[in-house]
Amino acid sequence: MDLTPDSPGFWLDRYAREDRPGWDMDGPTPVLPELLDRVAAAGLALGPTVAVPGCGFGHDAAALAAGGFQVTGLDFAAPALARAQARYGDAVAWRQEDWFGGGAAFDAIFDHTCFSAMAPERRAAYMAACARRLRPGGLWLVVFFTQVRDPQGPPFAQDPAGFRTLVEGVFDVAFLGPAERSHPRRAGREAIAVLRLKDQPAPV
Repeated sequence: MDLTPDSPGFWLDRYAREDRPGWDMDGPTPVLPELLDRVAAAGLALGPTVAVPGCGFGHDAAALAAGGFQVTGLDFAAPALARAQARYGDAVAWRQEDWFGGGAAFDAIFDHTCFSAMAPERRAAYMAACARRLRPGGLWLVVFFTQVRDPQGPPFAQDPAGFRTLVEGVFDVAFLGPAERSHPRRAGREAIAVLRLKDQPAPV
């Protein structure tokens, strides 16, 4: 079995070995309302359809659905999706899917841990996949680690300046800065970004 983080086998193995993997906080990230506030402060609006790639046990997807959005939670790992559906029901459309493989387009993407799970050499391809999965003018809301305890990852750290360089040309940066409402386990180690897909993004 391929046990690199870019393969389904890696995540299936983690879910098989750990009843509650280390990235799971048993509830939605407290950064979610902070990001929604940043969207409003930038004069933007989150469209009705929202994708949550790498949704895991579905906490963030369910919180968005409770806020009135039409949410699709996507993950490599069927066991994670089964637990998400058992806990949160069918308010979210749960999909086992490889985000890189293409599929429906959305008005927004909420990305809590998926970007940080990408090895640095895959970040540009992942960013391009997010751009392809957004409708024109769509929003990509990202929470990413600026510091990690194990540099071997995942998760992998990303400095904000490098993140800005990565996305410029494809996205307009409406906000990029430190997270202020992180979970205590992640306090001081997260940044957030509100990105709008350019009307005519540069080729990636």
